[in-house]
Amino acid sequence: MSREAEEAEQRIARRLRELRLERGLTLEKVAAAADITPGYLSRVEGGQRVPSLGTLVVLARVLDVSVADLAAAGERTSPIVKREDAVAYGGREASFTALSPPSSSTTIEATLVTLRGSSVPPRPTRHRGEEWLHVLSGRLELTLDGETHLLAAGDSAQFPGTVEHTLRGAPDADVLVVIA
Repeated sequence: MSREAEEAEQRIARRLRELRLERGLTLEKVAAAADITPGYLSRVEGGQRVPSLGTLVVLARVLDVSVADLAAAGERTSPIVKREDAVAYGGREASFTALSPPSSSTTIEATLVTLRGSSVPPRPTRHRGEEWLHVLSGRLELTLDGETHLLAAGDSAQFPGTVEHTLRGAPDADVLVVIA
């Protein structure tokens, strides 16, 4: 993993804890709202676990911020995200690159997800809002409410975030995910 990705993961862990404490929320309350265990959230905040994109989106929504806000190194006010400024994080199973600028004034979050044969999130998830995805390369299994759809490069899908879903990609599948 690159040094930049490790730094982004550490920033996300610190920022999650900071925001939770600023809002006067307990581990138990945030974990319950995000449908994860308090122990898992504690390990995420401590930098011992890296949450999936789905879990990170849910945590960001619970804390009323964007994923880009969690990963940002500092305050940015520009609507432009240059390639060298895009925040990348993740591990062996999947990596994520936040393509949206940090901003509390928008509800749209774009993320490039590179799947390495893994499922994102590891178990089906739900979240508020709408999700749109486009397979840039490779193949993707998209499971919506238990029904699996096979998508190839060039295919897209759109569905309510409240539909239980998971993504599973062939090794090195690149998927553009937009959540609004």
